[in-house]
Amino acid sequence: MKSNSRSILITGGTGLIGQALIPILENYGHRISVLTRQPNRYPSTHNQPNLFSSFDDIPDSHPVDTIINLAGAQIIGPRWTKQRKHVLRDSRIKLTKNLVHWITKRQTPISTLISGSAVGYYGNRNDDLLDETEPPGDDFGAYLCRDWENESLALQNLGVRVANIRTGLVLSKSGGMLPPMLFSYKISLGAKIGSGRQWMSWIHIEDQVKAICHLVHNSSSTGAYNLAAPAPVSNAEFCDTLARVLNRPRLFSFPAPLLKLMLGEAAGLVLGGQRAIPHRLQQEGYQFRFQNLETAFIDIANS
Repeated sequence: MKSNSRSILITGGTGLIGQALIPILENYGHRISVLTRQPNRYPSTHNQPNLFSSFDDIPDSHPVDTIINLAGAQIIGPRWTKQRKHVLRDSRIKLTKNLVHWITKRQTPISTLISGSAVGYYGNRNDDLLDETEPPGDDFGAYLCRDWENESLALQNLGVRVANIRTGLVLSKSGGMLPPMLFSYKISLGAKIGSGRQWMSWIHIEDQVKAICHLVHNSSSTGAYNLAAPAPVSNAEFCDTLARVLNRPRLFSFPAPLLKLMLGEAAGLVLGGQRAIPHRLQQEGYQFRFQNLETAFIDIANS
């Protein structure tokens, strides 16, 4: 291992971000462990990380100095029934609470926690320009992110460096909401959502993982960070840009009432929006490779 390498534990390592992040961290010379409920289903790789199915399975002798907490059940999809909300909270807040408890019991200290959150922290803020100093919103998604972050911040009292990553819409061909959009646009069925005026804070998967690496390696990085490209766009601009890159028409609009009927309260995730900007990342000198949405789409479409 390199002299500046770390022993990193990743929760949610089987997800879109985790699978893109792990090989980058390995290239830096870091040793990776993954917490996953189903280690037997972890994709086989050349450098297979250490796999654990629970915190209790990780011996105190197993080195961990940095944790990247990416776990969380998919928030877009099923209706937000009382049971589903319970699943969403447990997969984020309860897991983070358990993580904090596990850290406090370890004989060997943890130096750094990079913990997940989302730009949904701000709620639906219309045209407000949102940097990391803005307060949380007042809807379910905002409360979910707020409580998630608060659980991780308890570690600051133990001298652990904590950074919360408020992630926007991650653009990748490997997962998330972009692949089904690509398919629908390629068959000329692409549609803007509702009025199309709601803001979309997006980030290319390459910038997502490199920004996380920046936070891992920069010992002064602490607090909240918007992981979103510097140029958020409206839903209409997002859809029209994708149509232009794919050389397909954008003929339709998906009516807001129909979406509310299908998704209920969860429809607010796509009918509302956040105009979030990565003020703190840029202040620390992080350079986005993909600042322009069209450039990001072209890269993904050609990959």
